[in-house]
Amino acid sequence: DLSFRNIGNIAGMISVDQVGVLQGDKNLYVHGGENVVGDDDGTAAFLAEVLVGISTNDYTVSASGEQDNDNGGDGDDDEYPLPPTPLTSLVKLSEGAVGGAVLAGYDQTFASNSLYHSHLDSNLTRPVSMESIAASATILARAAVAAAYDGGNEDAETSAAYASNLIPELDPSDESLLELANCLLADGNCELLINHGKTERQNAKDRTGQDLGLGVALGKPPNYYVSVYDATYGQAFVQIDDEYYSSYTNNDKKEYGKTDTDTFLVRPSLLETGIYGLLNNYLGQGDAASVERVEDRRRMDDTSSLVSCSSTKDCSSASYCITSSSSSDGSSTSKAVCAGGSCVCPRAHYHLALDESIQAAPNNSTGRFIVKDNDEGVSAMYTEPYWSNKVGVRVYRDAGKRAGNWALGVGGLVAIVTVGGTWFLKSKLKKEKLY
Repeated sequence: DLSFRNIGNIAGMISVDQVGVLQGDKNLYVHGGENVVGDDDGTAAFLAEVLVGISTNDYTVSASGEQDNDNGGDGDDDEYPLPPTPLTSLVKLSEGAVGGAVLAGYDQTFASNSLYHSHLDSNLTRPVSMESIAASATILARAAVAAAYDGGNEDAETSAAYASNLIPELDPSDESLLELANCLLADGNCELLINHGKTERQNAKDRTGQDLGLGVALGKPPNYYVSVYDATYGQAFVQIDDEYYSSYTNNDKKEYGKTDTDTFLVRPSLLETGIYGLLNNYLGQGDAASVERVEDRRRMDDTSSLVSCSSTKDCSSASYCITSSSSSDGSSTSKAVCAGGSCVCPRAHYHLALDESIQAAPNNSTGRFIVKDNDEGVSAMYTEPYWSNKVGVRVYRDAGKRAGNWALGVGGLVAIVTVGGTWFLKSKLKKEKLY
């Protein structure tokens, strides 16, 4: 899916980090703002001010005290006083041209006993606060509406007030919230994800003629540790003459398109298909319900619902989605898709989450990659965000190979002495007829 090419210039970003386990009692913190980048047009400061200006009945938002420590450093990290989030990478890769803010549950240090990204980072060992999650979701939704409402005027106070009046608070006991939380925190094989996965499985089969099955599930409890990125875990591949390749350039041997089974395929994980279906279901109903075509509105009023479906092929009669074409690749989003049992307007897209310096090895199976020859070393070539040495990371010196060689040598010497001593003792015992 190349729809991301139509996004245009990124003005700013809001990242969210560790809002399920808070450092303070019902208090969230905003990192970033005007001192994040030097060439920003004011968007970063605006987003930070909007977040600080939006609170809920029970939760408040404060500016992080870490922002006052951005003075006089001699390293690059002094320019980016941010916790490790995707925003840090955006600031780094844009060379300071684009900034934003981070909504977090901590101020200058991570919350104590948060077990962040450790093997104990589980809802069983450190339960997530659904009240905090609901408050953070409310604040984030209001911030998004405020940014859209402002229109570049950078009037944070007015925009925040408008969004707060428009978006109600999310109830921590909301049924949809608890259902999704159960899938992400307790049971990765939940019915919600399974149902969306089955729909996407059928949609893919109708589209390509290939049944790739359900994607890999998170398990119970959910396991978010990554594995090798291959066809099993979402890497796209091409099928030529019933053989799979991650990338294919050898047209002299086999030419793509010679058989009816030649096609491009991808099998996202169950989590990815679930999120894809949820986004389409939640965001695609709005446009469908606000159609301007009289005949479609009349038909929807008669049925009092959207067109029901089991796969996208059942949505051919649903003509209430707005047509929009891309001038760059000619793609169209005029057809409704099936999500959540209803025909809705497509709003979600699959994008390849792979570093731009890495490409699939040509004419090989999936899971094999090479570094591009023209790589300039701009990105880190892995999915984790940049870590600053000011966020509590302890760095140890590399002891080198000498210590290991000494340990191996001493161990070998001890082994030889032990074996020799044992043999000598055994021979003496035999001589004295004691063995």
